[in-house]
Amino acid sequence: MRTARTIHPASILALLLACGDSGAGDGDSGTGEASETGETGVTGDTGEPAVCGDGMVAGAEVCDDGPDNGMGGKCRADCTGLRVATVRGDAIPFDASPTGRIAGATVSILEFPELQMVTGADGKFEFADLPVGADITLVLAHPDYHAIQTGTHVLPDEGLDRVTFQAVTHDIYSALAAIVGITPDDSQYCQMVTTVTRVGKSIYDSGAHGEADVTVSLDPPLPAENGPIYFNAQVIPQPSLTQTTEDGGVLFAQVPPGDYTWTATKAGASFRQVRMKCRVGYLINASPPWGLQRL
Repeated sequence: MRTARTIHPASILALLLACGDSGAGDGDSGTGEASETGETGVTGDTGEPAVCGDGMVAGAEVCDDGPDNGMGGKCRADCTGLRVATVRGDAIPFDASPTGRIAGATVSILEFPELQMVTGADGKFEFADLPVGADITLVLAHPDYHAIQTGTHVLPDEGLDRVTFQAVTHDIYSALAAIVGITPDDSQYCQMVTTVTRVGKSIYDSGAHGEADVTVSLDPPLPAENGPIYFNAQVIPQPSLTQTTEDGGVLFAQVPPGDYTWTATKAGASFRQVRMKCRVGYLINASPPWGLQRL
């Protein structure tokens, strides 16, 4: 008889024992066993969950029952089809896009909070060996900038590249709120913003990169006073607008915590949807190229 145990992805990432063709999966080493196909990893006598080699991570263990501890000391990980990938990008100031970078920012992953790094002068961050199919939401903390996080992505096999923060200073955050006519209540709400972007355009390109004449909706919907509020061509939110301009920016203000899906609509065009996890006190910004990108 065999029993299954769930392995948390964060625990998997920290383990060194591998299956497949890696050294730790060698059947003669005494530390683990592996089939020639690399589809099974074994913990041996360590009691630690197994991890799959060759770019794979395990989602569950299958353990042999034994007379003493009920598991017999060996657990085999299901290594089939579970893979890892890399997420990388840049921390960029809103008022110095596209060439500016933010040094000394702590970047972490909401779903894997134990993983974090501090950006250098180039503003770059990178996280490797993340489980494909997992939700990935990046978070940036810096004393000079308002707390910010990206949209939420399902990690694909090819990973995620150029995932950007377009961070705003505290002064800019207050100025934008004044233009919209709100006093942000960071004890109850978040603020959410993204950009509807033309094909092939991103925050790394100078000049306007937005798709004009697009309407944006939110699921679940919010009252009209929350938005959408579109940005004009001078990159200023203008509540009187009813569609995007060539800037492409759009926001929802004073948003209650929860999970939201953004949808962009324009005749003859299709756009990638965006998911956001609204958390109290955060500015959630899915900036190009991972906002409402035209397909």
